[in-house]
Amino acid sequence: MFKVKYSQLNKKQVEEVLSKRTAPVCASKPYGKLSGKSLKIITDKLPVEGPVLEYEFKSETVLLLKENGASAIECEYVALTMGAITLFSHMTGAKVGYTVIVNWDTTVTTVFEMWFIDHEGDVPDTSKRIPDIFELNRMPPFINREVQRQRYSGYFEKLGNEPVKKRDELTLSLENSQILWKDNLGRERLSTYTSQFFSTLVELGTPDGGHVMAFASDLLQANVSTYIYCHGEVEYSGRLVVEVFDIFTMEKIGVSFGIDESDCFEHFLYCGSGKFMGRLSTFYGFMDQGNRYSPRIEERVDYTVKGARATYRPTYMSKRITRAEFENASKNALRFSDEGSDQKTMASVNLMDESKQCVGKHLVIRSDDGFYTEYSFKSARELEYRLAGETEWHTEQYRSAQLDKDLVVLNHYIDNLNHPGCHFLALDFANGCATCIEGRLGFEENLHDVTPKYHFGVIEMEGIPAPSLLRHGFTTELLGRSLMWNFHENLTAMHIYNSPRSYSWTIMTNADPGSPSNQAGGFVWSSRCEYIKLREDVYIMNWLEENWEGIMGTAAMNLRIMKDCVSTFGILANGKGVFLDSLGARGRSAGKVDLSDVYKYRHSGN
Repeated sequence: MFKVKYSQLNKKQVEEVLSKRTAPVCASKPYGKLSGKSLKIITDKLPVEGPVLEYEFKSETVLLLKENGASAIECEYVALTMGAITLFSHMTGAKVGYTVIVNWDTTVTTVFEMWFIDHEGDVPDTSKRIPDIFELNRMPPFINREVQRQRYSGYFEKLGNEPVKKRDELTLSLENSQILWKDNLGRERLSTYTSQFFSTLVELGTPDGGHVMAFASDLLQANVSTYIYCHGEVEYSGRLVVEVFDIFTMEKIGVSFGIDESDCFEHFLYCGSGKFMGRLSTFYGFMDQGNRYSPRIEERVDYTVKGARATYRPTYMSKRITRAEFENASKNALRFSDEGSDQKTMASVNLMDESKQCVGKHLVIRSDDGFYTEYSFKSARELEYRLAGETEWHTEQYRSAQLDKDLVVLNHYIDNLNHPGCHFLALDFANGCATCIEGRLGFEENLHDVTPKYHFGVIEMEGIPAPSLLRHGFTTELLGRSLMWNFHENLTAMHIYNSPRSYSWTIMTNADPGSPSNQAGGFVWSSRCEYIKLREDVYIMNWLEENWEGIMGTAAMNLRIMKDCVSTFGILANGKGVFLDSLGARGRSAGKVDLSDVYKYRHSGN
């Protein structure tokens, strides 16, 4: 799913797909005991006024529905039951449907209305203006293939019973838990429930399996062990998934509704079983019950608007540039902008101490793949370099940090109008190993995207014997770990390294100090990355933010001192320049989950 290029369907094309829709199907034997029953569901009026749904189940596959007292319509449906809870799903018209979750013991009911937008989406033209993440969360729906959803809470009428006040509520009790699910459709998926409104998923055993995907989500608690989970595959297929699962039995039932990667309609129900892998650290206040969103989230998403949900849309957060604009951007290279500059990707007050160990040294970096660069370090911030085959020296600024004893990391710009780039170097003067991560622009279809190359080799310098076999290299030792990184008082990110070549990050909500909602999980996204081991407890994580600013970020971390040195390289979101910057963060361990049984293959590296 991560790499699938889903069609940008227009309204007419979506309607054509939906005109061929079929009745919902089930991969297992449906629960057939609704036949002959009647059900009247009353939903709440806030934050969005919900419907009154009167159901008469004519058979195991057909029902009659009166919606808000209107005339009855006939719908085909499928139902599944797990314990005291039944989930059934159906469409009511060409573009609209319902998934209903009923608790027969408590009468509590949660309803998800599902629909495709009924207008031609007004897609932002980023060649003219770039909306920020908060504006995007308040714009009307504009992706025609994406299933919209509205969640309603309520109850069903039961003869002789007063209406219950209890509801299935938002919850933080499962935050940062990881579960490996297998369903009867043959899918194997690792889910991480990062908050009440975001989650991540790794599809295992698929051609691009191992990539972490982040989704706009809902997570509700029905009772001490039972949860209701919904995610919309925003920025991907656009389909909507609704599931009910039980932590005691590790069973689940669910429905998938939308348009698949082949542009075919799908509406199917399934069941599965899971293995609880573990839980990473959480940082919300002990008094935070998790039954509402934090004030910071409610400031950004207007939940009084039907269908509103917190979404992350990287595709629309940078200017789509032409080749001519790319060439102009290449002429405007911004190196190591000052603190507070609006050109920085994110400010940092936690920079590591600069290193002076390279000053005065003349050396060559030579890797096993033929990569070669010669360096002369003139001062703590200026160097000269020449690439393989060059005779002329280039003068550049650089920034360095002392990552460990006799281990220096540094970054500098590579001036090239067609393919501007950067080098991030790890120089180990104790054993002569050298690693260069080379990032270059201009090779990808999306001109914002950076192409990385990884060069593992040696330092050739007087007084340091080059090792014959020892090299830095790719690693899976960080797999399953989570680390908190604090860049400044208003920016803390939680990294979850939940795949051998991909990861996710949560930007913490940072509510006011003392607020019960302080440090509840916030917006989440993910990207592919590579992990490199330099020494014991010393690593590099290099990530690529594709389809956004196209940033390549390189974080060199020493987990004994819990600090990192970060390089960011790419094209500015407005497309007017190329930037290279350095920042740093203080770290904090946020737990570990053993994922060794999930990823049984050996990481192949580059």
